[in-house]
Amino acid sequence: MRKPAHLELVGGKGLRQRVWDRIRLLATGSDFALLDLVIGDECTATVRDYTIGLERAGYIAITQPHTSGGHNVARRWRLARDAGAEAPRVRKDGTLVTQGLAQEQMWRTLRMLKGDTCARELAAHASTPQIPVHEKAANDYLINLHLAGYLRRTRIGKGAGRRGGIPARYQLITNTGPRPPMVCRADAIYDPNLGKTVWVRPVTEEDAIYGT
Repeated sequence: MRKPAHLELVGGKGLRQRVWDRIRLLATGSDFALLDLVIGDECTATVRDYTIGLERAGYIAITQPHTSGGHNVARRWRLARDAGAEAPRVRKDGTLVTQGLAQEQMWRTLRMLKGDTCARELAAHASTPQIPVHEKAANDYLINLHLAGYLRRTRIGKGAGRRGGIPARYQLITNTGPRPPMVCRADAIYDPNLGKTVWVRPVTEEDAIYGT
């Protein structure tokens, strides 16, 4: 069973980020094989799938195919396109994974703003043609960051979402770095700048019984 995202990330970088770090490090010397990228009890299948995705997306290139001179040998690659420190988000087929990019754009916008903002303004400023940010997503992100202590609420909302309603406004007060605190599926926030889960939504007895 796949672990929840916030459990996979607790205590440090995700597996794909660690693999990308190793690829960039190995690129200063020579080419590399799959086993050069796996350390300890890491999931070899995940590393292999990510490596194949990087190859299909053009980030790495084959220097030695799986068969050479009629013999089976370990496939080897070299770094072909260095995208920087952040690991490319690609699937096994080489296509881009867009999940989480909206949070990246919202976090970047919050760090650039000098004053406070509301969900509608944040969505408008953070949207790009490729990754639009919806007002509801912006509102959820602001609420979660406020609960986790990243934002202070400068105005309480009233009747938000209704005609004539007043939206809540927030201002960034805790800037931990350039990478976005990630609101995970289990109502938790993981901060890759700190390498830990910084907030988990409290669960009451009624939540456990009724699932509300």
